[in-house]
Amino acid sequence: MLRPEIMNQDKLDIGCGAHCLEGAIGMDIRPLPGVKVVHDMNRAPWPFEESSFSYFRCQHVIEHLPDLRILVTEVFRLARPGAQIDFVTPHYSSYASWGDPTHCHHFALGSIPQLFEQVLGSQAYRVVSNRICFTGSAVELPGWLIYRVSAKAHEKHFAWMFPANEIKTSIEILKV
Repeated sequence: MLRPEIMNQDKLDIGCGAHCLEGAIGMDIRPLPGVKVVHDMNRAPWPFEESSFSYFRCQHVIEHLPDLRILVTEVFRLARPGAQIDFVTPHYSSYASWGDPTHCHHFALGSIPQLFEQVLGSQAYRVVSNRICFTGSAVELPGWLIYRVSAKAHEKHFAWMFPANEIKTSIEILKV
């Protein structure tokens, strides 16, 4: 059961670590500063009531979870109609994707929307935004330019020559 002081918060920061989003309930597997709920995200159900949240942040955590179906089904269960989920994860071409041995998955631009499609079906969500981000370094300019012309061409032919940094995806949950 949740403590009364966090019952009325409607933002969940999934896997927040020590950097919880201000005004959100921070949930992590470890009891770090800012974590209000210690829970293993690989175990369902998560300790919240259905339709509890209107906003979720999932920043640099999805790549660590072995069973992504649990993440998607739990977010859907906990989401209010119109809730938004913001994901940030390393792009598969980033050194950050492969440099951490705890990463279970490596993501391309279409991976998160495809995950929601496979788990929930197209009627249950909407992609608000989905983009590849670069660090802004001058040496990344050719990759950024190719991406701006064609994301598919960048990922298929040039990502290993001109690596991207992150993927930022926002999903809206559609419930009737």
